[in-house]
Amino acid sequence: MIHSFLNAFLPEDEYKRTRILYFMAETTFLTVVILLLFGLIKYILNFSHLDADLLIMIVPFLMMAYAYFRYIFSGIEHTEVSNKQDYKKERRIVIKRSLLVGIIFFIIFLIVKGIPTSYVEGLDLIVPSVIFTILYFLFDLFSLKRSTMKNKELDD
Repeated sequence: MIHSFLNAFLPEDEYKRTRILYFMAETTFLTVVILLLFGLIKYILNFSHLDADLLIMIVPFLMMAYAYFRYIFSGIEHTEVSNKQDYKKERRIVIKRSLLVGIIFFIIFLIVKGIPTSYVEGLDLIVPSVIFTILYFLFDLFSLKRSTMKNKELDD
């Protein structure tokens, strides 16, 4: 195994590890291309109104989002699920995990924003938490379904 600080963040499963490293390499390559294109647009075409600070702030989030979505759509997250019984068991875990993450998000959001003093402030606290929980659940469920389909194909 190669010694790297990334080993602390990568799974032990060699297949997952390799796929995630590919996703990270794709992300890096796309980031370099995007930054070069923006540089060319700004300096060669003389678009001085492009905000470099905004670009620098957005790029890390785009990189993380790309790697996350590639991981979700690849169907490699739930390698142990290949039959209906395992799928139902894992789906219950996905629901519980989504609710827990949603509650944690709500608590952190409550700490950051403070206790709401009006109905509108309460909605500003609750609605993003609910949307985050639903999106987290849907992405996790989609990943579970993709993993199950992929694992069934591998078993056949």
